[in-house]
Amino acid sequence: MKFWLSLAVGVSLYLSPAIASAKDPTTSFVRLHAIALLEGALNAEQTANLQLIAHQAAIAAVCDGFTLDDKKVSKAFEALAPVGADKMTAEQKDYHDKHLLVVYGILVGGELTAMSDGACKLAEQSKADPDFAKEMVWQ
Repeated sequence: MKFWLSLAVGVSLYLSPAIASAKDPTTSFVRLHAIALLEGALNAEQTANLQLIAHQAAIAAVCDGFTLDDKKVSKAFEALAPVGADKMTAEQKDYHDKHLLVVYGILVGGELTAMSDGACKLAEQSKADPDFAKEMVWQ
């Protein structure tokens, strides 16, 4: 069941205006490499959420009227605990957290590279969508 839920989240993100750049070849290339770097540390739903956080960070960096909410971002990252965290040492968890930030940076960079003129307008539509509210890390 979790697989199908994760697949549905991924498809909806791909088709949604929230991440319109998902179809961009440059962003797709960067995203695929960043996800490969995760080496299975996150499940499919967590991976989709990390991509969504990165997209929102890129929008906040480029578009007027969008600011990241530090508390929401922190909460979103807390939900990205590694698969098998209960079996990891403190050093392994620390490595995961640092590695996750590197992958996040790559994803944000890919999003910034593919920003189009219409990205801010699409982001405004996403921000107004009540179905997107739960995943939103903007203020």
